[in-house]
Amino acid sequence: MRHQHLAFWRNSRRLASLVVGVFLLMTTFPASAQFTPRDRKPASGNSRGGGSRGCSSSGIPLTQLAPVTFIGKTASTRPTLVWYMSSSQDVRFRLFEFESANSVKQISKVQEIPTIIGINQLKLPSIYPALTVGKTYLWQIAIDCKNDTIINHAEFTVIKPESLSQKRFTSIPERVNYYAEKELWYEALSEALKAADHAKLGQLGANLVKDLAQSEIPTGSDIDIKNIQQRIQYLQKIANQSI
Repeated sequence: MRHQHLAFWRNSRRLASLVVGVFLLMTTFPASAQFTPRDRKPASGNSRGGGSRGCSSSGIPLTQLAPVTFIGKTASTRPTLVWYMSSSQDVRFRLFEFESANSVKQISKVQEIPTIIGINQLKLPSIYPALTVGKTYLWQIAIDCKNDTIINHAEFTVIKPESLSQKRFTSIPERVNYYAEKELWYEALSEALKAADHAKLGQLGANLVKDLAQSEIPTGSDIDIKNIQQRIQYLQKIANQSI
C-alpha cells in the first residue's frame, strides 16, 4: 500500500510539473498579432506612390510600414512612424493636414532625417504641433537616387483616445494584439518594435507587416494594381528578412 502511495505521489508531481511547464510555454511564447481592419476607407490619390526600386541594393526600395491603399488610424497626437531602408542615406520628411477630401496643407518645414539600414522609427518631433483628434494627415518620406527621386506617402486619421480600454496589460504581445484588434496600426507596430532588436521587426512586428500586406490588397478600380502588388511583395520580403 505504501508503494502505491509513493507511486501516486511521484506521478502527481510529474503531472504538476508538466502542467506548469506547458503554462509557462504558453505565457512566454509571443502571441500572434492580427491586424485585419474592417474599416478600410480608401486613401486619396495623394497616397499612391510608385513601385520603383530606387536606390535599393537589396531589391527592396524605401517602403513605409503603414497602410497606403486605405487610411490608417492612431489614437496618438504624436504617433511613431516606421519605414524600411536598404541604405543609410537621409530621408526628407514632410507632414500634411487634409483641409478637404482632395486638398492638403504642409505643416512646418521639411525635415532631413538620418536613417539606418533596416527598420527606422520616427516619433513625430516636437517641432510639429500636436495632431488634432478627428483630422486626417499624410506623412511623406523621400530620397534622391542617381536618376530619380523616390517619394512615399501614407494617410492616417487621429481618433479619440477615450475610446480605448484603460486596463493595464501585462505584456507587449497583449498590447500589440489589443491595438491590432482596434485597427490602430501605428500603436500596434510601435509596441511590437519594443520587443525587437535594433533595426529589426522581431516576430511580433513581422506578423503585423504580413497582416498589413494582406490588408493592402486593392479594392478600387482606379488604383494602380501593378504598383500595389509590387508593394505587397516588398512588405512580405521585409517581414521575412527583418525578424
